[in-house]
Amino acid sequence: MANISEPITPQKILELAQTLPPADLLWLQEQLNQLLQEEEPLPEQATLEEAIDLFLADKCSLGRAAELAGVTRWDIQDILKERGIPIMIYSSKTVEEMDAQLEDLERRGIL
Repeated sequence: MANISEPITPQKILELAQTLPPADLLWLQEQLNQLLQEEEPLPEQATLEEAIDLFLADKCSLGRAAELAGVTRWDIQDILKERGIPIMIYSSKTVEEMDAQLEDLERRGIL
């Protein structure tokens, strides 16, 4: 086994990767992609700003960000609205179904 006496640099790693056979190069790419996709675990708690940053980076949901900051989901939603940051809400319902539900809630005095 040979000893490597020169420093390992990103350039050296790329040069080495280019010498690999296609199957080994594919394996290396899969391993690197897997490492890049692994996310750091969320902290146990966060400041309001940190929680908002985590939400905006798509690291957690709005509700989870609120839990981390010790506030309500509505608090964070209000702050985002004040800052002009839109919140995307995903639903399987059509616009017509949501309008009908809104009308029903208004008719019942809930909204």
